[in-house]
Amino acid sequence: MSNAVTLRLRTSLERRIEADCITPDRFATASAAEIAHLAMWDGRRQVMLGDVFDVDGERSTSVRMTGDLAHVDAIGAGMTAGELVIDGPVGRYVGTRMAGGVLRVLGNAAYGAGLEMANGLLDITGDAGDRLGAARLGASKGMTGGEIIVRGNAGAESGTGMRRGTIVITGTAGPRAGTSMIAGNVIVFGDADDAPGQFNKRGSIVVFGHVTVPPNYRYVCTYRPPHLAVTLVYLRARRDVAVNAAWNAGLFRRHSGDMAEVGRGEILEWRSEA
Repeated sequence: MSNAVTLRLRTSLERRIEADCITPDRFATASAAEIAHLAMWDGRRQVMLGDVFDVDGERSTSVRMTGDLAHVDAIGAGMTAGELVIDGPVGRYVGTRMAGGVLRVLGNAAYGAGLEMANGLLDITGDAGDRLGAARLGASKGMTGGEIIVRGNAGAESGTGMRRGTIVITGTAGPRAGTSMIAGNVIVFGDADDAPGQFNKRGSIVVFGHVTVPPNYRYVCTYRPPHLAVTLVYLRARRDVAVNAAWNAGLFRRHSGDMAEVGRGEILEWRSEA
C-alpha cells in the first residue's frame, strides 16, 4: 500500500475529458495497473486513464493530481471518503454528487463545482464558476449537505436549489445567489448585489459586503445573531479562513423572504456599529 496515489497529466489537453472514475475510494484497493486501466471519456470515445496520466502509487485513499486540468471534468464525482488534492485549475463538475471525504482544488474551478453535493468538504483556493453547489439545470434539488469553501469569487446562481449544507464565498458572489433555496446557508464575505435569494423558502444568505435586497423581502429587525459568531470562529479555527475581526462587533439587518414563497428565508446584511 502506498502513502498516496499521484496522477500527473502527461501533456496539455485540447479536448474535454470526463474523468468521473477518479475518486479516492475507488483507488483504495486498486493497483497502479488497475488505476491506469480505468475508463474515461473523450466525447463518445473511451480512453484509459493511463493514456492521459502517469500513475505513481497504488491502494491509497490519498490522491494528488498535477497539471493543467481545466479540460478534465467530473473529477471526484460521487466520492465518499479519502482526500483528493488537485494542484492547479480544474474543469467542470468537480465534486459533483460528492458524499464524503475532502476535495481540495489549489486553483480555479469551472462550472458546477459541488453540484448536488451531499456531504464532505470541497475547498477551492481560487475562483468558482457558475452554479456552485447548485442543482442540475432542470432539477429542483441542489446541495443537500456538506461544506463548500471558495477562497475567491463565485459565478452566477451559487446554491440554487440548496436543501442543506453551507457555502462560504470569501470574495464576491455572482448574480442570483441562493435562488430557490429550501434550506442551508450561503455566506458571502464580499458583495452579492444582483438579485440574491429569489424564491428562497427557508434558506439563510449572509452578506458582509454590499447587497441589494430584492423588493420581495421585508425588513424585520437589526440584531446580532449569536450563531454567526460561532460560525466565524469555526471557519477561522477549523478551516483556516481569514475572518475580519470587526464582523463580530457589527449588527445585521434581517430581511425575511421571499414573500412570493413561504417567506421564511432570510438575508442577513452586516452593518458596522460605527
